[in-house]
Amino acid sequence: MDARLLAHVPGSLTLREAAALPLAVITSWEALVDRARVDVGQRVLVHGGAGGVGQAGVQLARARGAEVFATGSARSLETIRRLGATPIDYTSTPVERYVDEHTDGEGFDVVFDTVGGATLDLSFAAVRTYTGHVVSALGWGTHSLAPLSFRGASYSGVFTLLPMLTGVGREHHGEILREVGALADNGQLRPLLDPGRFTLDTVADAHTMVEQGAATGKVVVDVGEPVDPTSAEGGRGAARRPDDQPGAGHRPAVM
Repeated sequence: MDARLLAHVPGSLTLREAAALPLAVITSWEALVDRARVDVGQRVLVHGGAGGVGQAGVQLARARGAEVFATGSARSLETIRRLGATPIDYTSTPVERYVDEHTDGEGFDVVFDTVGGATLDLSFAAVRTYTGHVVSALGWGTHSLAPLSFRGASYSGVFTLLPMLTGVGREHHGEILREVGALADNGQLRPLLDPGRFTLDTVADAHTMVEQGAATGKVVVDVGEPVDPTSAEGGRGAARRPDDQPGAGHRPAVM
């Protein structure tokens, strides 16, 4: 394990919650902090606000003082509301309508796309003229930049795995996790987990749930034998995490 990537588990989180953080929060941090530099008073739109990366993005933008809006389907709107964002049902509300309703037609200061495809195209139509910034974690297709160019706005892509592949910038991932740990302990960020419990014996069921879009939060798989939380291997703070198995914890993995 590369020590540059490591950070303490936040004392306020269970091991399962902590396992759900790294990929989602690093992606959101690179998008909203490193690229878009979200600041107090800005209007931020997160596409896919109830997803793993989306929920982290909503909470991170709010922690930085932004007014946050997030798109989702009808069944995810309550989750988005619970995260502190204004929910927008993308299945029934055209982009022009919610831009008019929530920004008086000016567009959002920052649009964070966690969905990709046609949603990225909609992001170009929702961003503020001149100073707006669209950032996407899934900008892998072919897209027309014309709507963005006509607004004089800017675009950034995020590829979170780049430091893992190149070895360059790994220290920053560790820095992000430490910053996020502080936010978690301050009550400003907490991952929402699906209530289902899975092990390696039932990992196929976990995959099916994710593929079908049936999960109601991050899906965590318990890996390996139970770990004594009082031992060095059990990890910092494990003994006081009541939603881990009584008297023991598991090495969790996240999907």
